[in-house]
Amino acid sequence: MISIFLALTVSPLLMCTLIFVEYARIQSAQAIIEELMGSSIFSALAHYDPYLDERFGFMAVRQDQEESFDSRYQSYLEANVQGFGKAISLSGSSAEGKNSLIEPLVLRQEVFEYSELSVPINTLEEGLNIKDYLENFFKQDHLKMFANILDGANNAVDLTDSAIKMAKSLKEYSDEAKEYGESLTKYKEARAAYDDAYQALEEARSRKDNGEEISLDSYISEVDSKARAFGTATDEFKAKLSSLKETEREFVKTEEEFINATDELMNNTQKYNKNMYGKNTLQNPLLISYHEVYNQMQKTLDSYQKEIHNDGKGDDRKLEEQARKLKSYSTETDGKIEGYVVLSEVEDIDQRTASLYSDLKNTLKGSDDGIDIATELKDLLYQILGIKILYDGSLDSNLDPSELINQSGVLDLGTAEITDSVVDLLSSIWEFLISVGDGDFLATLTALGTFLKSLVTFFKGIFDWASSRLQNLGRLLSGGESLGKNFLLYGYGVYNMPNRTNYSDGSSLTGYDYSNIFEMAGGTYNVGFLDGDFWHYPKMDNVEGSDKLYKGAELEYLLTGSNSEKGAQVGTFFNGFLLRLVSNLPAIASSDWITETSVTGPFVVVVFVILLLLESFIDMILLVNKQSVRLIKIKAYMSTTGLSDLTEDLLKCDGLKDDTAKLIKKKTEKIMKNRGDKTKEYIKNKFGSKPSESSEPSKPSKPSKPSKPSKPSKPKEDKEKSSEQTQKEHSMGENQLNEEDDDRYVNPTEAMGLKDEKGFMKLDYGEHCLILMLLGTNQDQYLMRLQNLVQLEAKEKYKEKTDYHLSKAYTGITATTEYQLNEFVPITKSTGGFKLDCTKTLGY
Repeated sequence: MISIFLALTVSPLLMCTLIFVEYARIQSAQAIIEELMGSSIFSALAHYDPYLDERFGFMAVRQDQEESFDSRYQSYLEANVQGFGKAISLSGSSAEGKNSLIEPLVLRQEVFEYSELSVPINTLEEGLNIKDYLENFFKQDHLKMFANILDGANNAVDLTDSAIKMAKSLKEYSDEAKEYGESLTKYKEARAAYDDAYQALEEARSRKDNGEEISLDSYISEVDSKARAFGTATDEFKAKLSSLKETEREFVKTEEEFINATDELMNNTQKYNKNMYGKNTLQNPLLISYHEVYNQMQKTLDSYQKEIHNDGKGDDRKLEEQARKLKSYSTETDGKIEGYVVLSEVEDIDQRTASLYSDLKNTLKGSDDGIDIATELKDLLYQILGIKILYDGSLDSNLDPSELINQSGVLDLGTAEITDSVVDLLSSIWEFLISVGDGDFLATLTALGTFLKSLVTFFKGIFDWASSRLQNLGRLLSGGESLGKNFLLYGYGVYNMPNRTNYSDGSSLTGYDYSNIFEMAGGTYNVGFLDGDFWHYPKMDNVEGSDKLYKGAELEYLLTGSNSEKGAQVGTFFNGFLLRLVSNLPAIASSDWITETSVTGPFVVVVFVILLLLESFIDMILLVNKQSVRLIKIKAYMSTTGLSDLTEDLLKCDGLKDDTAKLIKKKTEKIMKNRGDKTKEYIKNKFGSKPSESSEPSKPSKPSKPSKPSKPSKPKEDKEKSSEQTQKEHSMGENQLNEEDDDRYVNPTEAMGLKDEKGFMKLDYGEHCLILMLLGTNQDQYLMRLQNLVQLEAKEKYKEKTDYHLSKAYTGITATTEYQLNEFVPITKSTGGFKLDCTKTLGY
């Protein structure tokens, strides 16, 4: 009984105990299996792609091994499970790749993770105040400046059209006045001949009355003949007078329309004529010239207002009556007819209108110096644009589109329309300069109108290009998207992809030499072989070919998306050119070559445009020759104090050295002709001429202040300052940020060279591409292009081992394992243990 009672009592306790034991074993087994799976997955992930890591800094499973990561995972798992004896039995297991680099979000995350380790973005964004200086660039409101220029140019076009209409009318008026003058001369001659013949008749009659035997027939016949000729001349004179008065009325009408348009435009100038610094560097000079034209016309017309407002109908009646009498004139029955003197027109109207027409051209033309300066600058610009610089001829791949895993979307090749507008603009400048030298007032105005219309098209193209990009910058700065994240994303491409300036001697942040890519692509080194000039601009687009990968312009591909490597370089060049046009606008507007030379009237507009094109194109020449240029300039190269900097920078460019520097020196001598003696001496000294023996070089006159004054050249005694003080001033400049507690404080941006007296943010070619991508490259397109580059390079790298594809470049593994936990105490023979499963995903 006791044994039975004991058995009945202990058995339930034992069963509960065994249940708890098995439950604990299950929980333990699940934890153990999960750890074993994690260990096995990590062991499988250890077989990462070494090329992706070294080249791109990406982590993904390798594809060049015969054993799959599935079988590799199973072998690792089985080995790990064996360490636990017979307690756990594997029923089955499998592993599959997850999150391949073909997925944009995965690639984006890989870029962020790598860049956060390799790029000190917080230092750039916060410590060096990059955001502040981008905000400074944005707040300059270049769009408003371009809008002002467009408004002013459109108004100038309208006013010029009115002036052309007036000039045509004045030309017709002057031509009619000339014909009228000729007719008046004939009229006077015919009247004089009639008077002389009648006087001879009167003398003959007097002699006859005095008893002289003389026949009067010949005298009478001569008077009748001269009277009829006088009548004919009167008819012609009347017709010419009527025609003259008609053209005169039309001229006065168009002249009044031009005056009203000028007055209205001058009254509304405040709405559009101020650029960023409140200076009228583009609109007002042209308006002033037109106002001078208006004053010159008014002065001339005021000299014969009485005649102008006489409609001439009284003269018509008198002349018509005189012509009728003269046609039927008979000396024997009619007395002498006194020739009528016209009251409705001044006698010298032909001279007055011709003089006015000539004077108006001279008023519009201004001084010969303005023409000389504009012509010299135009010649310099033409020669600069002829430099072969658009692309590196060694980088000439045309990608096979079938090799791409993504079509990169909308291309950005620098808008050929804008480059075409530059050609049209330059052509119109040349025609204007020719017409000013050789043409008359109407031809000059017509050429000016063509130039202004080309100018509107040009600036409209720049405005359209810049508007979306500056709006993007505003959105980034307003916090719509993280500026730091965008720096990381696009900065990855800048610092890890080769471009035309570093493909032969540069390397990525991982230390991978770009020359390996060039050689893998089958490139032949011809470093420095620059080709493609502006005048033979190749209209390159998405040219297809059979090449497997780019040779070195991968950054340009990220920016443009062109399958043509040359096309990508050209597209990037012109995108950079447009960026420089926008950023150089304030500095050129304040250049002393505009504000302090003898250039006047429309030539200010011409010189402004030429200097803007020159400055921007020279910037691009420097950038593609591995030099750096300030994104935001305070002092332009195209200024008195900027010339020496330009020469110094050009001397650093291989293949451009002495010839280009000498060319610029020669062409700028004409510009400086009318400057003060001190400025001339300053320029000569900067270019190496001997200084004046009497004194040290004088300080140059300061250029117009853009926002804060630029620092002038230091006198000789300043050189004796302590090195500490000199360093302090060099770091802080005149625009130093004074701290309340310590006036020796130096902002990190200044200490790091991001700001100096010449401008802000000195950037190289790649960093300009970074700005362009921040402003205008869609992130999705950017990631697709980056995927293409990774695919092309990796496929070429592994072509002899495997058919590489980015869709298999997994950054994670998902494993599923089915297992059985054997019973600790088998109850019956039918019990097979506990069947369980587990799924786990891990990645790099």
